[in-house]
Amino acid sequence: MTDQSYVCSSCGKTHEGLPTDWGFMLPDEVFELSYLDKYRRTRSNTDLCSLDESRFFIRGLLRIPFTHQEGEFAWGVWAEVPKATHDFYLDNYSNELAQGIKAVGSLANTIPGFPEITGKALEIEFQNAKSRPFFAFPGSAEHELAADQRDGIGRNRHHQFLELCGHFDESDA
Repeated sequence: MTDQSYVCSSCGKTHEGLPTDWGFMLPDEVFELSYLDKYRRTRSNTDLCSLDESRFFIRGLLRIPFTHQEGEFAWGVWAEVPKATHDFYLDNYSNELAQGIKAVGSLANTIPGFPEITGKALEIEFQNAKSRPFFAFPGSAEHELAADQRDGIGRNRHHQFLELCGHFDESDA
């Protein structure tokens, strides 16, 4: 396989170009639990998660615009949110009227190459029923990934994101 095509882990098909997203299946703290603890302590699906019925998470897209082509790179990450936000999303998952509603949360995944941003504040904007919420760092955030989100990334930075995730590792081919 070259860096000009890839096999999608979701659909199993080969796509041209480089992947434009990378996702996390669960919030880090939930992912790290043993199999039995996950069963005992969590409830989750691909969009919502609760831990010990006291911590709540939603999955969304942390979008980074491209400067070298149309579109964006999207980190599929989880945000820890207040119970009221979690429940709002649950109750309005298919409600088109929820589009544009804003909330706040904190990043619940460690993005490869950016361990310092885990737990940082996120602004959440709910989308229509066919799209996960969009996550953005506050305008005052000064870390590198917040700058990428504000300014966009070029081809080399896109490639670097994929390297950090292990996309080009020979062992995965």
